[in-house]
Amino acid sequence: MKSKAEPKLPGEEEELRKELREVSSLSKALKTYPDVFSKLDSVLSTLKDPFHAIILLKEEKVLTAPEIFVLAHLAFSVGRIRSAMAESQVEWPERTVPPSLEDVHKKLLPGFAGQPVFYIADSYSPDLSRVRAERKAKEKIWRDEMTKEAAEVERVLGRRPGIREEIAIRKTNVQAVEQARLMPELGETRETLTHVHFRLKATREALRLEREIDRLRQRETLLEGEVLRSLSADLREWKDELEKAAWALGELDYLLRKAELAARWDAREPVINRDAGPLVLEGAFHPVVREEVEGRGGKYQPVSLTIDSPVSVVTGPNMGGKTVSLATVGLCVSLAQWGFLPPCSRLEFSLYDYVYFQPETPGKPGLSSFAAEVVALKDLLARIDERGLILLDEVGRGTNPSQGLALYAAVLDYLRLNAGEGSRVLASTHYHGLASQLNVPHWQVAGLTPGDGDLEEGDASGGKDIDWLYRHMDYRLVKVGPDTPVPQDALMVAKILGLDGEIIRRAEEFVAGTGPCGFRRDEPC
Repeated sequence: MKSKAEPKLPGEEEELRKELREVSSLSKALKTYPDVFSKLDSVLSTLKDPFHAIILLKEEKVLTAPEIFVLAHLAFSVGRIRSAMAESQVEWPERTVPPSLEDVHKKLLPGFAGQPVFYIADSYSPDLSRVRAERKAKEKIWRDEMTKEAAEVERVLGRRPGIREEIAIRKTNVQAVEQARLMPELGETRETLTHVHFRLKATREALRLEREIDRLRQRETLLEGEVLRSLSADLREWKDELEKAAWALGELDYLLRKAELAARWDAREPVINRDAGPLVLEGAFHPVVREEVEGRGGKYQPVSLTIDSPVSVVTGPNMGGKTVSLATVGLCVSLAQWGFLPPCSRLEFSLYDYVYFQPETPGKPGLSSFAAEVVALKDLLARIDERGLILLDEVGRGTNPSQGLALYAAVLDYLRLNAGEGSRVLASTHYHGLASQLNVPHWQVAGLTPGDGDLEEGDASGGKDIDWLYRHMDYRLVKVGPDTPVPQDALMVAKILGLDGEIIRRAEEFVAGTGPCGFRRDEPC
């Protein structure tokens, strides 16, 4: 089912609204009919992929017993699904309701009311039933014959061999070995350094029965082949219904998973604008990151921001959550365009032709990280005329800082002037002056608050661990103006994590311009 899923693109706003309404409606129904949804999940979780068998039917091939079983299970499951659906007042989307396969069920499972079995039943063919009954009767007579021999061996040797198992007699027990060799019921099979091994020897009657049983098994195999050919021919008449049912169950399963996520996230339907407009996010969170943060005992802080300009910049320290914020924005928009209710309390946006997210770029063979960034940017610029949501994370960090800043500024300015109508660029950076240089909106991670008693306590204790820092970092995004002072979070983080105080003091001098020669702005070396 997922292989057929596609995101909705500009011009498909109404189709997406309808799809998201279905998800929203179903997520609410989950609370009203929990038993119904539990039954549906129980059936769907046991489904086998039927499409290979359906393709073989279309090609007029003879199905094997396992392939017949898969289709029998599909017919059985459709009956249970339709029954569970009827127990609720939910208006199921037409594409999720499978057609009845009752006739298929009756054909493949004659007389079966429970779960289908992996077996060509006797009820498929009277001849098959007769041959199997005869084989089983002769197998019983054969076992009885061999059991008599085993009983005689036990009487003489005091040990009872299994019908198809060896018995081992120690060579030191010379008398028992000789007795065994003289018994017509036993045949010697092998000899080791310490033991002589024997097995029951079939009597003339047992050998005759074995030949009869082999003949019946061959006949049984031929009759099973006839049953498979007959069933395959019958199933070809229902191949279209089988395929429709399989796709319907796939659609149902996909929709249920969307509804479950929406209920788990307490997600809302987004506002989708047909024309290019602002991207508004409130209370957005990244489910994986939130689970990780809360698992460490921390409190996750959701992301809220409004992107109403072609380019916006996000600044903040390392570990300040810039990358997570970008990923959260991209995730919410992408999920919405794929028909999922996004993990946020509010999303208003226009559909994009693509979502581009470039976090820290892994190096490619023969390329530095900076070269890999440049190659990725070329791929992005190839779609410059389309409407895109472009999320850039610290472009240029892998090269000379001044040139990296210049390149980043040039890329953002180029996108601001040339990106397709309605495109939105959100770019994270360490460079605090980048937003004012480009005269674009500036969002800043709130970060650590100087003077916080908890922070002072952390400093006095000689350093805290990373988890402590995660718990005290404020990851919210705050819109700031051009005169906002540069945050000193880097030195504060180093201090809190217990870096040597002398190093911190000297770093503060360098920042203030009072450090040694080579760092002061007003004093030449």
